[in-house]
Amino acid sequence: MKDVGEVAAAVAGTPLAGLPIGYGVDGTILISDIDPNGLLESWRAAHTLIPITDRWPIMVVDDDDEPLETEFDPDFSSVDESELSALDRAARTADPWPQLQRYDDQLITAEDVSFFAVSRSGVDLTADVLANVRLPTTSQDLQRWIYQRVLSDPDLTAQVVDTFRYELSTNYWHTPNRVLLTLLPTASSWLAPHWVSYFDTEGSVLAAALRQWHQRWDVQLVASWNTMLQLIVGRQPRPGDQAWTAARQILALATHFEIHQWELAVALPGGQAWFLHRRP
Repeated sequence: MKDVGEVAAAVAGTPLAGLPIGYGVDGTILISDIDPNGLLESWRAAHTLIPITDRWPIMVVDDDDEPLETEFDPDFSSVDESELSALDRAARTADPWPQLQRYDDQLITAEDVSFFAVSRSGVDLTADVLANVRLPTTSQDLQRWIYQRVLSDPDLTAQVVDTFRYELSTNYWHTPNRVLLTLLPTASSWLAPHWVSYFDTEGSVLAAALRQWHQRWDVQLVASWNTMLQLIVGRQPRPGDQAWTAARQILALATHFEIHQWELAVALPGGQAWFLHRRP
């Protein structure tokens, strides 16, 4: 669907009804004047219309004071199908994690243990680690030991979950003052990097990560604020290998998420939203 009039008819009866609608670049259709306090409600309204519009909705910052373009210009508003196909092939074939996780493991000595073993949840496993873990070891092995130790104790698990529950909810999300809803000319959410960027991340790498997450955990991209991504999760990773893998992958893309991998892995199964932040 490429016609603004058809989109306007489709959103009638939803929270998007009556909002300004116009054409954007590369085949997009834009809806402005989104209420920042109802961001998720507006996104869900557009998401339910995908079978009709065949367009994936994504929220972006509205930094343009010009009125939306309501006249269709094929040269201005059509997407490059060859570029989109190339991105889709990369998303389906590339493994993004070796590149993104190049520097997430290091050698840990006894002097470094407290950095990983002390949590702002109040959990402190420094003594346990020093008594039970052969050092030096890698940060991945150390954190996996701590993770398994916490999972083995329901009280410790609850303590960590309670501390980080908020950061895995939509209440933790950033909300700009002005929001624009972009309807992409594709129903494949992992192709969003063709239109939006995420700081210091190649589009093909991000597309591959988004597609894997969509396939494994029904992760759905809701918003892109340039240095931030906001996503909701349909199937939470289960405790154990799934949560451990998801936590490592999230932190590979969210370089400014102040949480240890083991803490995130403990909390993830109870979370319904992911917030990724990556900046200079």
